[in-house]
Amino acid sequence: MAAVQQGSEAPAGAPGAADRRAATGALSAATRTAVLLLAVGALGALLIYPDPRYPGNMLFLTRLFARREDIPVAIGLVALFVLCGLLRAGTGTGVIAERRLPALGGAGALMLAGGLVLTAWLIRTRVLFDYDFTRDEQMASFDAAIYAAGHLFASVPPALRALYTPLNDLFLFPVSDHSAAVSNYLPVNALIRAGLGKLMPLALVSPLLAGLSAVLLWRIAGRIWPGERDTQTVVLLCLVGSSQVVLIGTAAFAMTAHLAFNLLWLACFLRGTRGGHAGAMVTGLFATGIHQPLFHPLFVLPFLDLLRRRREWRTLACYLLAYAAIALVWLAWPHWVMAQIAPGPGPGALAAAGQVGLIERLAGLLVLPGLDSLWAMAGNVLRFITWQHALLVPLALLGLRHAADDLARALAAGVVLLLVAVAVLMPVQGHGWGYRYLHGLIGNCCLLGGYGWSWLRARGAAPARAMAIGTTISVLVLVPLHAAMVRAFVAPFAEARAAVARTDADFVVFETGRIPFDSNFVINRPDFANRPLTLASSALTPAGIAALCPGRTIAFADASRFAAVSRFYEDPPAAGPGQALVALRDAAANAGCRIVPFAR
Repeated sequence: MAAVQQGSEAPAGAPGAADRRAATGALSAATRTAVLLLAVGALGALLIYPDPRYPGNMLFLTRLFARREDIPVAIGLVALFVLCGLLRAGTGTGVIAERRLPALGGAGALMLAGGLVLTAWLIRTRVLFDYDFTRDEQMASFDAAIYAAGHLFASVPPALRALYTPLNDLFLFPVSDHSAAVSNYLPVNALIRAGLGKLMPLALVSPLLAGLSAVLLWRIAGRIWPGERDTQTVVLLCLVGSSQVVLIGTAAFAMTAHLAFNLLWLACFLRGTRGGHAGAMVTGLFATGIHQPLFHPLFVLPFLDLLRRRREWRTLACYLLAYAAIALVWLAWPHWVMAQIAPGPGPGALAAAGQVGLIERLAGLLVLPGLDSLWAMAGNVLRFITWQHALLVPLALLGLRHAADDLARALAAGVVLLLVAVAVLMPVQGHGWGYRYLHGLIGNCCLLGGYGWSWLRARGAAPARAMAIGTTISVLVLVPLHAAMVRAFVAPFAEARAAVARTDADFVVFETGRIPFDSNFVINRPDFANRPLTLASSALTPAGIAALCPGRTIAFADASRFAAVSRFYEDPPAAGPGQALVALRDAAANAGCRIVPFAR
C-alpha cells in the first residue's frame, strides 16, 4: 500500500492573484462557519434544563459551563477572527496575506513537545493541587495503586465490608459480597500509570503521554507533507496550543492515553509495511483496553473502510481478524476478573453476572436521542471549539472542504462517527477540561487543519501572521484562563482533602446529598490503610454508624463547611448540618464513639 497520498490539490504553476483571492475567500467562509458553530452551540447549551433521565446535575453542567466559561471565550474568538481579518473575504491583503511562517526542525519540535510536558506538569503540581477531582480520575489512581502492588483487585477486610457503599462504591466492579474492590473500567490506562509510576511521580505520567502525542503528530505530519515544514509546524502548534490537550494532560483521565495510542496507531498504519500494520494491530489491542472499549474502534473504522475502497483485501482481512480477537479479549476481561474474585459457581459470582459484561453495560446506556441530547451535544461542540487552538476549527473546516485524498476523509469520518455514537450513548460528559470524549481525535482535527493550511499555502494565501497571533493568544491567554477555570472548581475539593489529612480521627463522615458532586469528597486508598477513612453520610444509617463504636474517633464534615462548592454550582449554601447528619452524630455519640472536630 502506498503510505499516503499528497495532502492537498494544488494549481499548476505559481499562484496568481485570482488564486489568492479565491483561497482567502474560502478561508473567510470556513471562519464564518466556525462562528456559526459557536453560535449554534451557545444557543443549544442555553436551551438546556436538567432532565431526570440524567443523574444529579450532569446535564445542567453543560449549560453552566457554557454560560460561565465557553460563551465568553467564544465571543473572544470571534473578536480575534475580526482582528486577524479572517472574516473578510476578497483582496488577499492584510493580516491573512502574510505568506511565510517560520518552520520548526526536528529539534524545535522536540523542544515544543518538551514544553508541553513541562507546562502540563507545572499546572498539575502548582495550580491544580496535584489532585484527582473527578471519580474517573480517582478510579484511574485507585486501580494504578492496585496494579502497582502486583494485584488484580484489592481485598476488602471483612470488618469493612458493611461499609462498602459508604466508602464510595461508585464505578467499582459489582462484587456482590463486597469482598473485593477494583474499578469497572478496562485496565490499560491504570496499568500505564502503575508502570510509569514506579519510575516517576504520577503527576508526570499524563504530561509525558501528551508530549508523546506531540512527537507522534509531528512525525505523521512529516509523512503526509514531506516537503512542507511550515505545514508540519502548524499541525504541531494546533496541538500544543490546545487548552484541552494541556489541561487534560494534567489529569489522570484516560483520554490523554487515547490520544497518544491513536496517533501511534496512525503512525504505524501510514508506514504501509507489514511491520507497520502489525504494530498498528498490537497498538489496537492496548488502545481498545484503555478504559472504555468504544473510543478506539470508532477511530479505526474509517481507516478500515479506506482499505476497502483501495481494494487492499488481504490487509483488510488481517485487520478484521485482529480486531475480532481484540474484541473477544476485552469482552472476556470483566468475566475473567470476576472469576478471579469469586472462583467457581459461588453466589457472589452468580449475583453479579448480569452486571459485569461490557455489552450489558453498553445496552444500559442506549436511549433514544431527544431534544435534551441535541442541546447537550451542541454545548459539547461549543466547549470543544473554545478549548482548542484559536485557528484550529477554521483551518480544519477548510481542510475538510478542499482536501483531495482519502486519508483526510477517514480522519474526518472518525470525528463524525464518535459524535454520533456519544450523542446516542453518552450525550452528557459531566466535568471535562474541554470536551474530553473527543479528545482522542484531536490529532485528526489537527491533521485536517494541516490539510487546510497546505491548501492555502499552495495558493499563496497561508495566514502566517494570523497563525502567529492565534498561537500567541492560545498559549498566553487561553491556556492560563482555562487553567484558572479548572482551579476554581477543583480548589474546594482539594482543600477538603487537605483538611481530611489534618483531622486526627479514624473516620470522617462527609454530609452527602446536600452538595453538588459531594461523592467526590469520599476518596479512600484501595488497601483502606488511609487514616482517616472517609464515608458518605447518605449511605449510612444510625444503626450502621453505631456498629463502628465504641472506641473509634469520628469527625463529621457537614454541608455548611463547603459553601464555596454550593456557590460555584449556583446552589444555595447549607446553613448547618441536615437532620440526617445530626441523627448519625447522635447515634455515634450514644454508641461510645469519640467525636472530634473536622480540621479547618
